[in-house]
Amino acid sequence: MDIYFLTRWGNGEDEDGPDSSNDTHIIVRAKDLKRASEVADPLLLRLPTKSKNGREVSTFTHHAALIGKTNIQDETEGVIAWPWYSFNPPQNCTKIWIRDSLDEGWITHEEYYGEPPTITAK
Repeated sequence: MDIYFLTRWGNGEDEDGPDSSNDTHIIVRAKDLKRASEVADPLLLRLPTKSKNGREVSTFTHHAALIGKTNIQDETEGVIAWPWYSFNPPQNCTKIWIRDSLDEGWITHEEYYGEPPTITAK
């Protein structure tokens, strides 16, 4: 199974809502990106979706990064890390996807920005 780091821009507990510097992150284990977002997105409904000043945040994740794979037999899909608020999602991954709406669906970082994600050499 794959391990995905998914991010929603902003959070509903910050006054800046969707423009907050603290985004909402979730790490999930799933067979593919579609399943990862199906596992993660409903969890966002359990968090505040509107800031105190009325700024609404999305109820879906916007950014996804493949951060690893597991080879454990009989593994199940699920949440590895419950949602938390923090700075930017990881950028040093070879596979990153972005979406601006549920209707548009996921597209690769390259398609969205016109260039591959920045990879830091070790």
